[in-house]
Amino acid sequence: MKTKRLLPVFLGAAMVAFTACEEEITSTEIDENVQSVTEGTETSSVDSEENVEEEMELNSADFTVTIENVVTPKPIFESGVFAVPMGKSEPAPLFPGEAYEFEINAGPHVLPGDGGTRLSFVTMFVQSNDLFYAPNEEGIALYDENDLPICGDGPVDITDQIYLWDAGTEVNEKTGGPNQKPQQAPEAMDQGEEENGVVTRITDNSCSFGNVLPENNDVIKVTIELIAPARFKVRIKNVSDSNTIAVPAMGKDARAAVPISPGVYAVHTIPAPFFVEGEVASGAGLIGSTSGVEDVAEDGFLDDLLMDTKAATGLIVPLSPGVWAIHKDGDMPLYEKGMADFGEGLEGIAEDGSIAMLSESLMNKEELMQYGIFNTPVGASEAGPIGPGNSYQFSFTAEEGYNLSIASMFAQSNDWFYGFKPEGLPLFKDGEAMYGDMTGYVYLFDAGTEADEHPGAGLTQVIRQGNPNTGPEDPNYTVRIVNGDEFDNIPATSHVIKITIESE
Repeated sequence: MKTKRLLPVFLGAAMVAFTACEEEITSTEIDENVQSVTEGTETSSVDSEENVEEEMELNSADFTVTIENVVTPKPIFESGVFAVPMGKSEPAPLFPGEAYEFEINAGPHVLPGDGGTRLSFVTMFVQSNDLFYAPNEEGIALYDENDLPICGDGPVDITDQIYLWDAGTEVNEKTGGPNQKPQQAPEAMDQGEEENGVVTRITDNSCSFGNVLPENNDVIKVTIELIAPARFKVRIKNVSDSNTIAVPAMGKDARAAVPISPGVYAVHTIPAPFFVEGEVASGAGLIGSTSGVEDVAEDGFLDDLLMDTKAATGLIVPLSPGVWAIHKDGDMPLYEKGMADFGEGLEGIAEDGSIAMLSESLMNKEELMQYGIFNTPVGASEAGPIGPGNSYQFSFTAEEGYNLSIASMFAQSNDWFYGFKPEGLPLFKDGEAMYGDMTGYVYLFDAGTEADEHPGAGLTQVIRQGNPNTGPEDPNYTVRIVNGDEFDNIPATSHVIKITIESE
């Protein structure tokens, strides 16, 4: 039977713990904050009559805007492979004295209350049929109970948290047997007898065949080092030698080293990414790979496990409360691309999800036809951010010639926000009111007010910082579209936010 542990999609109150620094702005105040602006100057009676006639000819419509969080929650925050030994240029197993190194990004948590970030990996114990090294199901905690990194004072040896496991996929032979990887052709796979067993931890230095196995620290050494805030270096070293394991199938007194295969790693907050002890290897864990763990444990092959792990990897992005404004076409009331933030409160939204200052600033913009805030999720009674599957909604009436501007924080960042182009979204086209999916007009902007950290890991990002407005200044202080190549985990805009408009 294939067993999968599914990611809980109910993020609940834990998601809204940062509450976007609302400063007591409630949904009731939305109506109070909405302003209608009547513009005009003293004119002759003829001019007045002409203006009235022109205004009567303008199209007008009622609009309802829905802002939805469409993120598909994934159970893995970051993942990858370790395959090329240090000093080499091609993937290969580790032999005595060699090491793999890889770097990971991880803050104390990805979302509030998620249990904290952890590291897991899978790599083959090559002198076997289907044994592999991995941490336990929970993984290795990267931070302590005080949210301090476990290796803040230098590299830490975590080998005592690495265990030897039997995948239960291939019948064990006498060490050195013909169906163990060292005796097979390099590209051969799945040649042994099917065991149809379950994943079990090796606890007595002996597999089910009765082979005498070495202590873990006689084969593998794993260290982790903090190399920058929220960034770690992991080193996996082969410390075996030519006498580490007996290989009786190769001769009475034959002994050998234990190669270690390339592997796959994952940074996660929910236990059991790759396998579940006592369950079959196929389809188990958060990743639920059909053959990936078996391929690594039997042959050191990574392709399937890497593919399935990448498919389960992604950033969960809450969206903050925000502001909206109706203004004439050509005006840029919230921001201007290539220019510094106006200093009117956009920084509060972009850095901390706080709408207080910007909503107050909009009160003083007489050129606005209307403005307001969205801060209470549909169906909720309290203000807060929205997680996957939740939405905000607001309504207004506008005339032809007016545009809509919005701003809402990408809450896994230092100062990024979603919005339309600075001139806003035209509400009429060819005399007809706009309606339908407007997501294609939405951009992810960098406010230029705080230096960027790795999305979802930065320690001065709103979900992980101790106080608002605490990050260092951005050396590039201009508002600009986020460079999607700067970080490798920025989801496509259409995978995070969906904005639709109904009009009548």
